[in-house]
Amino acid sequence: MTVAVSRAAPGDLAAGVETKLRRLDGVRAVESMELRGLQPGLNDLTVEVEVTLALDADLPDEPSALAAGFEDAFGVSAVTVEATRGVPPDPGDGAAADAV
Repeated sequence: MTVAVSRAAPGDLAAGVETKLRRLDGVRAVESMELRGLQPGLNDLTVEVEVTLALDADLPDEPSALAAGFEDAFGVSAVTVEATRGVPPDPGDGAAADAV
């Protein structure tokens, strides 16, 4: 995907990308990130990244639907979702207690 990061964003470029991605609806965490390209603009930097994201369980499992949802966010484009996978509930979230 590509992510537009303001030149005035605090921290380094990777921190700016992570902050932008963590603000997307349904994103719990950025698990891994590899910066692949950079294109400077007047007010922002367009960064091409490959990421692995931890997502809320209520997001669609269909890769194209997930990609379309992310592309609706301001400053995020060219999203390609290669795979999704489910994970067991995290007992720290209280989800396991609900399942008993």
